[in-house]
This record gives sequence, C-alpha cells and structure tokens, in this order.
Amino acid sequence: MGFQDSKCFPKMGVSATRAATQPRFIQHKKEAFWFYMFLSIVYDHVIKGFGYWTEDMRDEALEPLELNDPDLVVVDVGGGTGFTTLGVVKHVDAKNVTILDQSPHQLAKAKQKEALMECRVIEGDAEDLPFPTDYADRYVSAGR
Repeated sequence: MGFQDSKCFPKMGVSATRAATQPRFIQHKKEAFWFYMFLSIVYDHVIKGFGYWTEDMRDEALEPLELNDPDLVVVDVGGGTGFTTLGVVKHVDAKNVTILDQSPHQLAKAKQKEALMECRVIEGDAEDLPFPTDYADRYVSAGR
C-alpha cells in the first residue's frame, strides 16, 4: 500500500478538513496573534520549566540537520522566541540564520537574546514563505 492509498492520510491535494463541531484551541491566525502576544511573556520559562522542550531535546532534534558548516543558510520557520534557533547558532553563524514567525511578540523576545542578535528576523507566514525556492540549505520548524 503506497502513501496515496493509506487510509491514515488524505490523498495529495485534498485537504483534511476539521469538522465544524470539533473544537480547536486556536482557529485562525488572528486568534493566534492574541494567543502568542500573551504567551510570549512566559513562553521560554514554560517550555523549559515544565520539561516540555528542553535544551537537550532541542539539540537531539537538530542532529539530523547536519549543521556541520558555519556557512550554511538556515531558516527557522515558526521560530518564535528563538529557543530552537539558539540550538542552530551553536553550529551555524548567526548572520546566516533567519527566524520567521507570525508573532511580533514572540520575535521581540528572540531579538533580546544575545546569541541571536545577528540573525535576520522576519515577521511572516509559514504558509507563504517570503523566499525563493531553495533559498536555504536547511529549514527547521520545531512545532512545539
């Protein structure tokens, strides 16, 4: 059985829509804007403090990217406060790293981190990347 035939996944080009009666925490980008405005205040403390996304977990998750060259161009899609980006810049020059997120509040937190000062920071939509095809050597999205 191929991917297209799997009952677990929708066929390519056909979106799996959520039933209107099924509740969602965040339904639209406008709601996400307000959600992350408030969450950005405590975001880094929450994800690390409760062991939800630790530095060790982050670093292990980044290993398959083979960030073995400081000259790689990397985009952290949905980079938020830069927690995952901090793992990237351990191996890649910050000037070669872009953090993209829809939340200006999350990005404001990323800009305050010393190690990320040279990163390019873009407020943008992960569903409409503002880059040409094959812009970066690596793309990462931690999707916590």
